[in-house]
Amino acid sequence: MITRDLRSMSRRDTYRVLSSLVVPRPIAWVATLSASGRVNLAPFSSFMGIFVPPALAINVARRPDGSLKDTQANLRARQEAVVHIADVPLLQALHASGEEVPPEVSEVERLGLALVPSQVVAVPRLADAPVALECRFRQELSLGPGADIVFMDVLVTHAAERIWDEALDCARADRWEPISRLVGGGVDVPNYAGLGERFSLGKPKLP
Repeated sequence: MITRDLRSMSRRDTYRVLSSLVVPRPIAWVATLSASGRVNLAPFSSFMGIFVPPALAINVARRPDGSLKDTQANLRARQEAVVHIADVPLLQALHASGEEVPPEVSEVERLGLALVPSQVVAVPRLADAPVALECRFRQELSLGPGADIVFMDVLVTHAAERIWDEALDCARADRWEPISRLVGGGVDVPNYAGLGERFSLGKPKLP
């Protein structure tokens, strides 16, 4: 076994080690509105769903100078977001949206992505994303000067018809290929993966 004591490692090295072990990681592709009304779009791969109550939790790191990233600043100001789950056809746009740009630059406009109105929040959603979750800010949990966990309530869900099973009234994992994040050649060079082979073993039962 290869052992690493994270307590004695730098933030960058800790991220590399832990993010290579906690895999695969779903990616929250988060749209928010800036103060001027531009749509900001950014990916976050430290992300999880909370199902009772329906909510999401996203780990948002600060910039090296300690300032908030645009997504978190917009959430604090407007209290709303749309979280998308992208599939393989949107991989290039998802990857490109991770570039750090000034707050007045809209990643959606730069990437030429189409928008449609949301149902209950002011933030529009991506027309081509197979999944969009309209969310309202709930609270933040500080993890120290470098990062926070942001909690959002999920108000409305949207799913493409092609991934939906009407009989089960839910999405089918075998009908789409959501993108997950893996560690690549470095912290800033991510690898990605689809779901790959699916397994079904039925209801759990001890032998």
